[in-house]
Amino acid sequence: EPLQKVAETSMTGKGAELNKELLAQLIVDAVQQVTVEADDGSHIVDLENINIETQTGRSAGESELLVGAVVDKDPVQEDMPTEFDDANVLLLNEAIEVEEADVDTQVSIDSPDQLQQFLDQEEQQLKDKVDRIVESGADVVFCQKGIDDLAQHYLAKEGILAVRRVKKADVRFLREILGANIVSDLDDFGTEDLGFGNVERDDEDELFYVKGAENAHGVTLLLRGSTDHVVDELERGVSDA
Repeated sequence: EPLQKVAETSMTGKGAELNKELLAQLIVDAVQQVTVEADDGSHIVDLENINIETQTGRSAGESELLVGAVVDKDPVQEDMPTEFDDANVLLLNEAIEVEEADVDTQVSIDSPDQLQQFLDQEEQQLKDKVDRIVESGADVVFCQKGIDDLAQHYLAKEGILAVRRVKKADVRFLREILGANIVSDLDDFGTEDLGFGNVERDDEDELFYVKGAENAHGVTLLLRGSTDHVVDELERGVSDA
């Protein structure tokens, strides 16, 4: 109760004041979720494990606290599966695209056959990247960078969910939630780098909900508001609280 009053007081006079009772309860719950007891009996609050996400088009009263992470992205192809229990998750900081030369080059092509050889080589390069992902046992790929259309096709064919251009901060938070390593070289990674958890798509909210292992303390405060201005004000008040 004292914690809730402190949270409500800190939101007074700000845009979050209208919903301060609900928001204060969410904040207290969030802080308690990420509080751990130290060896000496004191309590440590790890605010790094509280992620704040915002969403417009809904009322502030529909804000909620979720155990795990939220990713505000779409799958790269509509026919990919979007729900996994006990998924192996790859966090990737490398584009699944054809590698470009470090310097500008010009290539003279004398025949259609030569052009086809170049295209076949590019296609094989993409297929090799996807094959390495498949061999690792990954079910889901959250990629910070781009994914080529052809690579998307291969991933969908293998029943792998892929999401591209995920924010750097979201990938870091997913690392803590899932116990994964962030992979920056597909030529040098293995099953031990994958994270583990549940991934589920909410089509109405157009969000992915990602829940990690039971001992993962990360939570997400999903703040909703009618406009960008409203959610900005909510976020400011909630951060103070």
